[in-house]
This record gives sequence, C-alpha cells and structure tokens, in this order.
Amino acid sequence: MKKWEVLVADSHTIVRVGLVQLISENFDCEMPLAGVSSADEALFTIRQNFDIDLVIIGTSLGQVDDLIVEIRAISTKVRILVFAKTLHYPHAMSYLIAGANGFLTQNASVREINAALAKVLNNERYLCLELLEAMAQETFLNNVHRRKISPHKHKTDTPNSLNDKLSKRQKEIVDYLIKGESVSAIASHLKIKISTVGTHKSIVFEKLGVKNVLELIEMYYGDLVVS
Repeated sequence: MKKWEVLVADSHTIVRVGLVQLISENFDCEMPLAGVSSADEALFTIRQNFDIDLVIIGTSLGQVDDLIVEIRAISTKVRILVFAKTLHYPHAMSYLIAGANGFLTQNASVREINAALAKVLNNERYLCLELLEAMAQETFLNNVHRRKISPHKHKTDTPNSLNDKLSKRQKEIVDYLIKGESVSAIASHLKIKISTVGTHKSIVFEKLGVKNVLELIEMYYGDLVVS
C-alpha cells in the first residue's frame, strides 16, 4: 500500500508541528513528515523530491498565489491544500485560480481537516463551508446586479435608510458581510472577538428583518439595480 509523502509549509512552528502530528496519526505516510518555514524552503524541497503527494501551504508565508504558480511549474501532479488563518474571499479565489486543490481555514475541526486531506489526496477538490457560502453570496450578488427589474423596486427602505437603523460597528460588520467575509475574518479585520461579531450580526438581522446574508445583500442592493 502506498505511503503518502506530505510537505507542510508554514512560518508558525505550532501550525507545522500540529499538522504533522495530526497527519501522522491519521494517514499512512512516509516518515518523518517534512515541515518547512518559508516559500523558498518549500520550493527547494519539492525540487529535490518529485514524489511528494501533497503540499499544505499556510497563508503566513505570504504571496501564496505566487508560490502555488511556482509549485505548479515544478509539478502538475502534486496536490496543494491552502491552510489559511482566516477566510478572505478574493485571496481564496486567487489561490484556486493559481492551481490549489483545496482551501481550509484554521477554524476547522480535526474531523474537517482529516476530511479535507483525504479528499485532496484522492485527487478531489475540497472547499471549506465558509468559502462555499462566500461563493454562493458572490453568485447571488452578481445575479441581483444583472436583473433588469428589482423585486424590491417599491420598497421604502434604501441602503441609507437602513444604515440609519444601525450603529457604527454594525455598519462596519454589514459592509464586510455583503462582501462575502466570514465571521472569523470580520473579527480579525476589526480586532474583536468572533462571538462579538456573531452577536452584532444577530442584532443586525433582527433590526433589518432578514434571516441570512443573502437576504441582507438583496435588501441592500435590490433598490440599486437599474434597467
């Protein structure tokens, strides 16, 4: 039975050690597993070993999309899983376009990490739920803008009037939500607790009478669509 060869690339020691331990406990791998702390080390290791099956890239390395392109220039068969601190939708999409096979955030449970690893090693794509939701929101928003006639044309609420109902912090959170940012990413941007963002999000939904982010997006942009 084949033993997997996995390379973990992240500038944080705790992340590398944690992932190496988790992988060694749950997958049949060549030992010892490799861990590197920079993009240059990752590229050097891949050039020296064309048998590497999977590279896990932490976004702490910076310029991850460029690194993915360079890895793809060396090997088209190696799988690449991005392990991000938080979800930033535009960055995540650029990683996938560059050639990543999967995207996961550090909010993931051990069970989800194992599921992601199994799928990517099996030559399948893995996208975490946060990213899938952001993609759905982006698709919905694009569809709203393409409609010639808004179903909310006669509503009295507009983005400005809705903003009048919200506090400054709630407005900031809404701005991020309609851009497809996750709760954890918003917390990171605003330097507040994830639970605080969640509380504000619930209050905003109650104030505006919406049940989810898709309805929030439609409420904000429905009146702005022109024929």
